[in-house]
Amino acid sequence: MTSETQRPRHRHVELAQKVLDIAIERGMSPGERLAEQALASLCNVSRTPIRKALQVLADESIVTADTDGGYVLAVDPVTLPRLAGGESETSEGDLHLAMLRDLAAGRIQEVQTIAGLQRRYDASRMTVQNALNRLSEDNMVERGAGQQWVLKRFAVSVDSISKNYEFRLATEPLALTMPDFRRDLPAILALRHSMNRLKEMDESSFDVRLFERTDFDLHMLIARCCGNPFMAEVLSNFHKRRTAMPSPRYASMYRLIQSNLEHIQILEHIERGQLALAADLLRVHIQLSQSQRPSLAGRGVPRAFKVVGR
Repeated sequence: MTSETQRPRHRHVELAQKVLDIAIERGMSPGERLAEQALASLCNVSRTPIRKALQVLADESIVTADTDGGYVLAVDPVTLPRLAGGESETSEGDLHLAMLRDLAAGRIQEVQTIAGLQRRYDASRMTVQNALNRLSEDNMVERGAGQQWVLKRFAVSVDSISKNYEFRLATEPLALTMPDFRRDLPAILALRHSMNRLKEMDESSFDVRLFERTDFDLHMLIARCCGNPFMAEVLSNFHKRRTAMPSPRYASMYRLIQSNLEHIQILEHIERGQLALAADLLRVHIQLSQSQRPSLAGRGVPRAFKVVGR
């Protein structure tokens, strides 16, 4: 098999693992149907890559074809080990993060070539190319003149955090009040289920990876549903870049737990169609995240902001 055919396979394996993670989060059992459209909404992709991811699971006998079309779970997803993505995917992921860390620390310049990166990281051309493609998907790099690639230092600079919050305050609450905003109720229900699972966890059991996924999915939901393609594109690219950062985005478990409570309240108002109230709560949520970063005093979880207009 060639490298060109392997790389999409790695992406499909990665997406297949996310499908399994969603099935676990929702407490799904063998025999339950995996709805393509709901999975596509939750994973922020079209139905075509979801079909390919489901085929990966079918090849592993984790799902089986349904007589009515589509797939159903064949085994309990909780009992499964994580899918193997291949050695090249791991090395590409390591290189992707190493490049971001070096860029933030000023150890590499913004303008690079594949040959130069090969020499610096002692990596194959294909590994470097795939790492750059991944950064490009996260809107962290773009093609320059000739053989050059331009890394976006501003996204990992010292003052990027404050600029991050300034941008979010100016755009995300506005996205919720766009006249063509349309709710994605299946995605909202699935996301609420995951957030409620987090709500039941204490500091010792809180699932940070699940929180990060719900955080990303909530903000991508707002972008996708806003009804304005220009706003949707900008916000989607922004949050893909935000989640690509190599350093932890949160310094305190207290803030993670508090943020999840705030997410639930925002999502409830979106579900009810109370978009102006959801925008107000989102604005407060962003301001709280900004004011309580990088750390919180260890005095317990702050009270969630009061729910308005229940």
